[in-house]
This record gives sequence, structure tokens and C-alpha cells, in this order.
Amino acid sequence: MSAALRPLPAPTPAPVSHGGPSPLWSSPPVPFEPFASVPTERPPLPGLPANAGHEFPASWPAPLAVLPEVPSADATPQVSVPRIFTPAPVDADHAPQPHETLVTRIEPLAKEGQEEAARDFNDDDLREAFGPIIEQAVRSAVYARENGIDTYLEPMLRSTIRRALAEYTPTQRPFQAPGTLYRLLWRLQALFTSRTYEDIVFEKTHRFQVEEVFLLDVHSLALVSFASNQPGRHASAKRVEGTVQRLALQLRDADGRVRPDFELPEHRSAVSRAGRFAVLVAIVRGRSNELIIADLEFSLKRIEDHFRDRLVPGGPPLMKDLQPFLEDCLLIQAPAHAA
Repeated sequence: MSAALRPLPAPTPAPVSHGGPSPLWSSPPVPFEPFASVPTERPPLPGLPANAGHEFPASWPAPLAVLPEVPSADATPQVSVPRIFTPAPVDADHAPQPHETLVTRIEPLAKEGQEEAARDFNDDDLREAFGPIIEQAVRSAVYARENGIDTYLEPMLRSTIRRALAEYTPTQRPFQAPGTLYRLLWRLQALFTSRTYEDIVFEKTHRFQVEEVFLLDVHSLALVSFASNQPGRHASAKRVEGTVQRLALQLRDADGRVRPDFELPEHRSAVSRAGRFAVLVAIVRGRSNELIIADLEFSLKRIEDHFRDRLVPGGPPLMKDLQPFLEDCLLIQAPAHAA
């Protein structure tokens, strides 16, 4: 055992006394030495030199962000001078203590030239700025030698006029008269199928024609107005009630959406277009195509634009008012066939 450590004295057995403290803990076994006192004063911080470097090289960016000035309510609008934070020079005799806050000052940046007054831009300024750009783009689109607007405009007008004349003029037909063999075969087919020869030629040349149009309410599918190429049905709404009920039963699918088209008896089909207030259903004889769909969509949008305020639940009756618009849909047809 090392000589630096002394053995603990063995306690002398003594009778236990309940009246006072045990003699074992009455005095410490070894002398108690208090801890060395900690100096309360701290050494002062070394002072900073008077010309402490607060100037930055010209290549360095500004140390802090720019803070704009907030103008008062009654003051005239002025351009705020950008300012940056720069540390104030520190005196060597009065160095800042850890619990003190470093005082900074704001210095305005040097201004080069005369400052312009603030300006609020409006729509006229924006129009003036974008005018040359838009004008150049329009000129390039209209007067371009290749793929210009006139490259497609004139053929589109010619095609539209040709189609309109062929639809509404019986003499303008795209087909020649069928040959003798085809006339004989188609007349025999019409005889055995109890159909007319015109119906057979209509089907063989893939013609189409809108025969009836119904405008239904988009929520209840109630009849709003209709038009038919048969004068008897066009004059009485009671004659088309059964047709409207059959169309309403087939119009929606299992998910409740409006079906775009579905087949009908006697070589007919129903084409529907749903809008915001109404559903337009057309009974088409023959094959439907994209031309029919585009024309029906245009007719539905025109009706909803003109009668937007009255196409509401509980609105006024529009049976007679909407029939002229629906009669235009009856003119949707292919050019006449050769029969």
C-alpha cells in the first residue's frame, strides 16, 4: 500500500444510544480541506486597434442587404436611398464586453448621376411595350411565304362554300349516276328487304341526314323544345312524347353520364351533346361523323349563349322560341346522292 494513503481508523464498538447522534459520524475521520477559491475577476479583453479594418475591398460584395426607407404618409414620394450596415469604429480603451451590444451605423451608398423619380406603369405603358412585338408576330404569320394564314384561309373558304352549295342545291351532286349492274343489284336488294331504292343508294354511298332534334333539360331530361323534318310531328309536341321518353331512358349510362351516341331501330342512330344547361339529341339517318358532332356542338353553344338566363328550372316556356334554332340542325346533311 502506498504511503500517501492512510488506513481508515476502525470504529470502537459502543452501546447504541437512541437519544443522540452516533459517535461514529460526530467528526470526519480525515481533516477537511476547502476547495481553492475561484478568482471572481476576469482578464480584460484585448483592445482593438483604432483603425480596425471596416473597409472592404472593392471586389467584395456589400456585407449586408439593402434596407429601403419607409416614406411617411404626408411626405412627397421620393426614391429611397439604399443603405448598408457598417460597423462603427471601436475605441481601444472601451472594448465591448460580452454582455454589451455592438452599435452599428447606417451610411448611404454613393450615388452616381441624378436619380429618376419613381414611376407607376399602367396598361397604356404595357400596350406600348408589347405593341411592336405583337405587330411583328402578326405580320410574320399573315405575310409569311410558307405556312402563312392566307395559305389555309382561301382553301378553307372554298371548301365551306362548296359544301354549302352541295348540301342545299339538289343539282350539285358529288356522284355520277350508278351503272346498270349496280342499279339492278340495288333494286333487287330493295325488293327483298322491303325498302326503297333511294334508301339502298343512301346507305351504299354513306350519306347522313339529321331528321329530328330534341333539346332536353340537363338535370331532369324533360323536353324543352324540338324540331322534326316531318310536318305532322313538328306541329305537335304530343306526337314526339314517346320518342323523347325512349331517348331519355337510353341517354345516360350506368355511371349517370350522358352517352355520346347509341343505336336506334330502322338504321338510325342518336347523337347527343351535353352542355351546361341542356342536352341536344339528334336522330341521324345513316352514319354519323365528326362533321355532325361539330355542327351540333356549335348549335348547342349558340342556344345556351342566347338563352342563358331563361334556361333555368322554373323558367318561361321556350318551345316556340327555340324551334328556329333547332331547325338549323335539320339542314345538317351530306350532299345529295346520285339516285
